[in-house]
Amino acid sequence: MPELITALDVESKTFSRALRGYDPDQVDDFLDQIVETLRLMAEKTTDLERDIQRLEDQLKDYNNLKDTLQETLLMAQRSAEVKTEAAKQEADAIISEARAKGERIVFEAMNQRDAFRRDALRLQEMKRTFKSDMAALLSKYTSMLETLHEEETLEESQPE
Repeated sequence: MPELITALDVESKTFSRALRGYDPDQVDDFLDQIVETLRLMAEKTTDLERDIQRLEDQLKDYNNLKDTLQETLLMAQRSAEVKTEAAKQEADAIISEARAKGERIVFEAMNQRDAFRRDALRLQEMKRTFKSDMAALLSKYTSMLETLHEEETLEESQPE
């Protein structure tokens, strides 16, 4: 690739004079225009290169920010997944504990019901025994009273 000509190259360039050459004032004026154009182009190129560098830096910053945001989002998703899993496990543990407690309550209630039934049967048996004993006692006292009454009647009917 050929070397680029700078404004300084054009400004310092000298030409040899020939007999029937170009008008030196016109050549100098044209060279001055070329020098000014090259200077403006060089400034514009420098400005554009600076803008490109600034935009590349900005793009790099945006890419870093994008990467950071993606990492943050990924961490947030992982954190949400971990928390969701922990909440699910805690809910499962609570449900399991509630089921076990419910089963214990039902078991204890059934045992208590069975104890109440046994107590009720025992009380019914005691009531029957008590009725039977009372009936026997009443019968015995009635019999004794009748015997006593008969003896009194016999004593009264006998002469003294």
